[in-house]
Amino acid sequence: MLLWLPLAMYVPAITYNQVTGTNIHVITPIVCIICIFYTCVGGLKAVIWTDVIQSFVMYGSILTVCIKGTYDVGGLGVVLQRNQASGRLNAPDWSWDPTVRLSMLSVIVGGTLHKIQSSDVNQVSIQRFLSLPSYKHAKQSMLIFTVLLIFLLSCCCYIGLVAYAVYHDCDPISTKLAKASDQLPALLMMRTLGSIPGLPGLFVSGVFSAALSSLSTGLNSMACVISQDMVRPMLRKPLTERQTALLLRAIVVIFGIFCMALVSVVEKLGMVLQLATMTSAVAMGPLLGIYTMGVCLPWMNGRSVLTGSMVSFTTLGWICLKSQLAQMHGEIRYPKMPVSIDGCDYTFDNVTAWQTIHNYTPSTDRNIYHLSFYWYTALGGVICTVVALLASLVFGWQDVSQLNPTLITPCMRRFLPKKDYQAVDLEELFSRKAQAEARKMAESSE
Repeated sequence: MLLWLPLAMYVPAITYNQVTGTNIHVITPIVCIICIFYTCVGGLKAVIWTDVIQSFVMYGSILTVCIKGTYDVGGLGVVLQRNQASGRLNAPDWSWDPTVRLSMLSVIVGGTLHKIQSSDVNQVSIQRFLSLPSYKHAKQSMLIFTVLLIFLLSCCCYIGLVAYAVYHDCDPISTKLAKASDQLPALLMMRTLGSIPGLPGLFVSGVFSAALSSLSTGLNSMACVISQDMVRPMLRKPLTERQTALLLRAIVVIFGIFCMALVSVVEKLGMVLQLATMTSAVAMGPLLGIYTMGVCLPWMNGRSVLTGSMVSFTTLGWICLKSQLAQMHGEIRYPKMPVSIDGCDYTFDNVTAWQTIHNYTPSTDRNIYHLSFYWYTALGGVICTVVALLASLVFGWQDVSQLNPTLITPCMRRFLPKKDYQAVDLEELFSRKAQAEARKMAESSE
């Protein structure tokens, strides 16, 4: 989470920088202070309500850019024709090579495991599921989230097609009009919406909404995890409600400032999408392995799982670090699609642009550091599970005779010791738990 949150702050900063020219390091403190304020004051309820409002702004801004950009280039047919002619409307490579950056296998298998972890086996998601009144509501929210996420990602992909259709004969990266590919959406927005009052602000507010939503949710979740799992077990007596609130706010402030300081590191590390997937996968891989073992392999004990997660985290951290350093030094160079500068109508350095286009050659050597970023979560989960199984030969196995079978996935319950259990679905289980907690609170108040 600490590696990913600075990325959430960096994205709106580069967008605002492209639109107004304001320095990135001036924008990020303002964004961070605003987010820290309403996260501290309102807690989870404020975070969720602001997320709802920010989602409407985010979807509205991205749809506006898609529709207006398509209209400006001459319609959907022109967008598809220009991308088809340049070879951009193609499916991922059918390759078993894990070092191919976007192969069909890495997108379907690796991407699916990555999204399962980020959407389900995640503190942010679990915290929100537990805030709902019933298991049925959790399933409904997950269904709605999945549909809206697919729609949002589809819009992001289409914006990429529109961006190429607009700049098909004048690549702004080669001419240095844009310093990095991450600035292309903002550049496209200024070209398509810049002449209409208010619409550039709508787009910028949409980007800020997405970033603030991610940042506030992450800070809130980290504060809960640290206070409950790290600070609380070390205390001899429980904190009062006021002390707990002060502790949570202090954690939000400290980690918000820490993430703000890391933005200067993030801006030197490469493309946002790839960087976000790689850095988050350092923790996502071990978490996927831990969750999988928790619901499928109840025989694993805590020490074995901890050993597997530490080995997985260290291995993925090393691979991600070496991969990023290799890309920064030009040792890893991925293939690029053809671009053109023949239709540019502004002044630029022709020599530099020509060298940027024609002197670039992708790297040919292959090693573990060339592994596709879509495979990181899957690799981390496999390493965590395998090492934990081997560690169980040393630390022993967990006694499952007293284990509640409702906590295990149905396909694995047949391997548990046979007992006369009463069949209880998850919603009824949560209902009984809530009733027991209510009775306990009533008894304590008496």
